[in-house]
Amino acid sequence: MTTDPREVGSGSSPSASVRPVDDEISLWEVLAVLLRRRGTIALTTVLSVAAAAAFAFTRDDTFTSQASFRPQGSQASASELMALASQFGVNIPLGGNEQVSPAFYADLLGSREILFRVANKSYVVEGVVSVSLPDLLEIEEATEALRVEETIEALRNDIVSVQTGRETGIVTVAVQTAWPDLSEAIAARLLDEIALFNLDTRQSQAAAERVFIEERVDSARHALDAGETAMQAFLQANRQWENSPDLTFQHDRLQRDISLRQQVYTTLVQSFEQARISEVRDTPVITVLQAPFLPPGPDDRGLLLVLVLGVALGGMAGVVLAFVVEAVKRPAPGDPAREDFRRTWAGLVGSLSFTRRRSA
Repeated sequence: MTTDPREVGSGSSPSASVRPVDDEISLWEVLAVLLRRRGTIALTTVLSVAAAAAFAFTRDDTFTSQASFRPQGSQASASELMALASQFGVNIPLGGNEQVSPAFYADLLGSREILFRVANKSYVVEGVVSVSLPDLLEIEEATEALRVEETIEALRNDIVSVQTGRETGIVTVAVQTAWPDLSEAIAARLLDEIALFNLDTRQSQAAAERVFIEERVDSARHALDAGETAMQAFLQANRQWENSPDLTFQHDRLQRDISLRQQVYTTLVQSFEQARISEVRDTPVITVLQAPFLPPGPDDRGLLLVLVLGVALGGMAGVVLAFVVEAVKRPAPGDPAREDFRRTWAGLVGSLSFTRRRSA
C-alpha cells in the first residue's frame, strides 16, 4: 500500500505538528519590538536626560587656574664634564638629560615631596587669612598626619592635573578647586616648589662637583710642580744641552710633560671656578610661559556633553528594558526557558503586590 506524500505530517502525532523554533532573530522582529515599546524607550530616555541635567545644574561651581613652563636644558655642564674627563682618557657618552625632560616634571608635580609642601601651606580664601588646605577641603581624619595624606591624595587625583607637550616640551599645570583664589595660589605654589627643587638639586650637584674638582686641582698642581722641578734639575745639571742630541731629546720630553700638565691644571682650575659659581647661582632653570591667573569665572558645566551622554545612556537602557519587557509579556511559543522566567517574574510581582496590600 502506497502512502500519499501529502498525508505525511498530517497524522495524530504531536511532534509532527510542532514546527522547530528558529534561533535566528529577524531585523523586522527587532524593529517591531522597538515600535511597540517606543513609550518605554522614550520614558527611559527622558528620565535619564532629566537626571543628567539635574546633576549638571546642582553640582558646585569649580574654578580652574592654569600655568605653563618649559624646562631649560643644562648641556653646558655636561660638556664641561666631558671635556674634563677626556683630559684623563675617560670617554663619557652623551645621553639625554632625563632630569629636565617634560615627563620628569610631570612626575615631579605628582610626587609626594612636592604635594606635601603644598598641603602644609596656609592659603587666603575669600578674605580669610591663614586657612590650612585640609580645613578648606573639609577633610576629617583621626590624626593630623592622616589629614595631610588625604589632602595629598585629593591634590594628586582631583585638584592638580599635568599635561606635557611631546613636540614643544611645554608642561601645563591645571588646578581646579571651588575657590578661584585658591586655584591660583596652589598653581603658584607648585611653580615655586619646582623652582626650589631645581635650585637645591643644581646647587647640591655643583657642590659635589666642586669637591671632586678641588681634589683634582690639588693633584694636578702637585704633578705640575714635580714636572717643573724635574726641568729645573735638568737645566742646572746641563747648561749646554743644546749641543747634545740626547740632552735635547730629554729637554723636549720634559717640556712636553710640563705643557700637558699645565693644560690639565688650567682646565681643572676653570672647572673649579665654574663649579663655585654654579654652587651659589640662583637663576631659574624653567621658563614660565604663563603665570598662574585668577579665573575670571566658573568652569563650563559641560551641559551639552552631559545631555548627549544622558540621551545615549537613556536610549540604550530603554532599548534593553524594552526587550526585557517584551520577553516577559510576549514569550515565544515552545520556549520553556522563557515560560519559566515569565512564571517566576509573575510570581515575584504577585508576592510584592500581596505584601503591599497586607501592609496597607
